[in-house]
Amino acid sequence: MKKKMIIIINKAFRVISMLMLFATFSMTTNAHSLKETTARISLRDGQVEVRLWLDLNRWLSHLKDSQAWLLGDNQQVMPLGLTPKETEQYVENILHNQIALTLNNQSISLQLSTVLAAKNSTESHDYTEFVLTGRHKQSSVEQLNIAFPKSLGAVHASFVKPKYQLVSAGRSVQVSY
Repeated sequence: MKKKMIIIINKAFRVISMLMLFATFSMTTNAHSLKETTARISLRDGQVEVRLWLDLNRWLSHLKDSQAWLLGDNQQVMPLGLTPKETEQYVENILHNQIALTLNNQSISLQLSTVLAAKNSTESHDYTEFVLTGRHKQSSVEQLNIAFPKSLGAVHASFVKPKYQLVSAGRSVQVSY
């Protein structure tokens, strides 16, 4: 009887240890992925590019949520039963109409140029990439203002304003910001 009890306790201890190990491993792998939408806004001569990485499935379910509409997160509830093409047009319309970008207090119209579907890999975290571009005639950009649709939630944004300089062969260059 005593031997059976010790064997049961040892097996239970092993099972609990394995469960704790798996729980710790899954927490570690998820710790490095952002749950929020991320954006990179890049300025170039005469052009601005907005790259958005978002969990499209999560965003679509939020757009269909009538409670989110009641709380003001969505301007309207996304209709149910849309075809994939209609869903694509619906999302494109939101991005085009609800991303507001100004450079030096001048509104810039953005057009969706590319949609890269999520890859099933650890690098993409099942996020879809949207690329929007717009043209401007500013010789120097001193101020950029951007607003994203409230339905996207918090957006982690980075802003890139490249400096261009020729680096001669075998030479170094110093860049000041």
